[in-house]
Amino acid sequence: MKSSKKVILIGTEEDIIFELENSGHKIVGYFGNKKKHPLRYLGKIDDIKKYFKTNSQVKICIAMGPLKIRKYLLNQHKSKLLTYVSKKSIVSRLAKIKQGAFIQNSCFVGNHVQIGAACKINVGVKIHHNSTIGSFSDLAPSSTVLGNVNVGSNCYIGAGTILREKIKISNDIMTGINSAVVKNLTKKGLYVGIPAKRVKSSYKRP
Repeated sequence: MKSSKKVILIGTEEDIIFELENSGHKIVGYFGNKKKHPLRYLGKIDDIKKYFKTNSQVKICIAMGPLKIRKYLLNQHKSKLLTYVSKKSIVSRLAKIKQGAFIQNSCFVGNHVQIGAACKINVGVKIHHNSTIGSFSDLAPSSTVLGNVNVGSNCYIGAGTILREKIKISNDIMTGINSAVVKNLTKKGLYVGIPAKRVKSSYKRP
């Protein structure tokens, strides 16, 4: 997938920094609400529009979690968002990946998979045929989505979670580490365990 090799970060997630540096991208600096990293600090999120007046060829890589900021960037700077697929992942040519998604190394994305805008697919994730991942959802390391699964928007699928085939996960749902989801999850909240059960009506994303 072709993209600009110069990127600015939103936030400073170390795994994404490592991924980009090892794929030949040049990280110019980062935007965030606080100056807290050795990388060059470029300003607050609201300063991005001004930055692009003189730096039009640079892409934006979302390297932080807050949904409010992701949605703002997709709305205001969609054409500038970096859509990244690691060359060390296996991704079907029949998969559809929307703007701003970030797929790290050692992933598998099967035939007819659809990945929504500004999603984060972490190391070692497997997404099997005909599954859909809604926009702004994250799949944590080594999670597995079997065939014909529909994951809604704004979800967080915890590390090592397995989603059984042909089930539906509604919007705004989080699963805990190493959970096994064997039926549809329809109510917003946090689900944990084997099989996964709802334990909280709200949650804080990592």
